[in-house]
Amino acid sequence: PPMILLLEQAIPQHSWCIPFSVDGNPVPSIQWLFNGTALVEGLYIHTLIMEYEHNSTILHGCLQLNRPTHVNNGNYTLLVRNALGSASRSVQGRFMDNPFSFSPEEPIPGRCQMGAAWPCPCCHQVSVAVALAVFACLSLSVMLILLNKCGRRSKFGINR
Repeated sequence: PPMILLLEQAIPQHSWCIPFSVDGNPVPSIQWLFNGTALVEGLYIHTLIMEYEHNSTILHGCLQLNRPTHVNNGNYTLLVRNALGSASRSVQGRFMDNPFSFSPEEPIPGRCQMGAAWPCPCCHQVSVAVALAVFACLSLSVMLILLNKCGRRSKFGINR
């Protein structure tokens, strides 16, 4: 049955690497879980087998993470399986501290929020801006009407 001989903390190389060594005959399949859910491997996160000896059943490799951020911090679990059984082992990966001092789900301080208690700090500013816009539109309309009515006849008889 498969055995996990080595699973270590992530180490920074050209990209980050979580090194592992597994043994099993037949060769076990390798799968990773991230915080309990299946890790989808792709261009930036993938398993790399570094050493394969022809006379041995041991596989040496690492889970490579290209430029991981605080989003990639978490629990990485290595699952190995073959026809004779399975094994698993976990390691904590910490690549970067959260650069934000706030949670993106929290409201931004000092901004009006929908459903905020009345009067909110910026509701006065919004109402003043709306009143000024309405006043400007009415003034412009009255001026255009006056120019249209009073500006038709020229005192000097010159046509436009």
